[in-house]
Amino acid sequence: MGSVTDLRTERPPELREPGPVPGVPDRDERPPALPAPAPVDGVPLTRLLALVRLTAPQALELGADLLAAAAGRADSPDPDAAGPDRALVGTDGRVVLAPGGHGGGSPTDAAALAALLADVADAARPPGRTPEPAAVRLLAPLDSAAAELPDAGVPAVAERLQEAAAGIDRDAVRAELAALARAVAGRTAPGQGGGPAAASPVAAPAPRATRKERRTALRRVGAWVLSVLVLAAVVAGEIALFRDEIAADVDLLLDAGRSGDEPSDAEEPDGVPIPPPAPAAAGDVTAVDLRPLADCAPAGPCTVRLLVRLVPAPDPRPVTWSYRLVDRCTGAATTVPGGTLTVPGGSRAVAAVGVVALPDLPAVAVLAVTEQPAVAASAPVSAGSCLPDRPAE
Repeated sequence: MGSVTDLRTERPPELREPGPVPGVPDRDERPPALPAPAPVDGVPLTRLLALVRLTAPQALELGADLLAAAAGRADSPDPDAAGPDRALVGTDGRVVLAPGGHGGGSPTDAAALAALLADVADAARPPGRTPEPAAVRLLAPLDSAAAELPDAGVPAVAERLQEAAAGIDRDAVRAELAALARAVAGRTAPGQGGGPAAASPVAAPAPRATRKERRTALRRVGAWVLSVLVLAAVVAGEIALFRDEIAADVDLLLDAGRSGDEPSDAEEPDGVPIPPPAPAAAGDVTAVDLRPLADCAPAGPCTVRLLVRLVPAPDPRPVTWSYRLVDRCTGAATTVPGGTLTVPGGSRAVAAVGVVALPDLPAVAVLAVTEQPAVAASAPVSAGSCLPDRPAE
């Protein structure tokens, strides 16, 4: 048998397969897949602005949160980083930039951020009227931020807007924004329309009333029912107490209706009509009021109080008046002196007390007639009677 020659040879060490070099990734090794972004629970900011009229504190809080979110994404290496058009208002009242695929724009797109800030500020301005001074003061930082963004950059403007928002109750405002976001999400179905609204999450169910709210509603209903019962009890008590008086009044009204066709004896006039010597008001005199301070009778003194109401004037001025005595049985009239008073500037009225000697007549009437600053007359004050069987007034 012939011998077999071993043709195997040892490979020199320098020709062996090289191992992996530290620090250099293998060409066949795939990078680990990035975790899928978690869905964001909220409503698109643009949708909220289209449906809701904001208050000035809410607008300032939205603007501050929007720039803070954009500044936080400024150095993000994520290629799917969302732009301002992907801004969402979460159900916690905060603004986030939700990822939405490629083409969403840069988070620090100054032009887009400035336009969105302007829309936020406009949503807090009432159409057709000027905002309140407090609202103007809160919206001014938003307007300044929109104007400064292209030159100052997002981080600097975001910091200034955070300082401006420190003057409001941010927790309370975020609670309001959270309620608005839940309300808008409740009326917006996912997938309707285009753009950011199509990516909105499934609407959360409307929150149920809390136990405190139910107790408050029950208390209000109970108070209303109690007030109705109290009113019914008062009406029933009045009917029970005044039943006889009510029945008598009803009978009187029925008798008056049944006897309306019967002729009634007209009351005999007591004296002749007294024509007014002057109008009741004229010029700076708005009214003249004359009243007796005691019982007056013909042929005796009559103490009267005169009140003259005036249009205020800056300078002092005199008020002059006289008394007109009229025979109520014949209409004959005489004038007796009254008095003069100086009224300080700005006064609206002047009062005086005087004694008028009444003539010896069956019936007499007294009227006060002003002469300065204008001619006006009071209503008559009567004493006595022209009827023989009637006692003096």
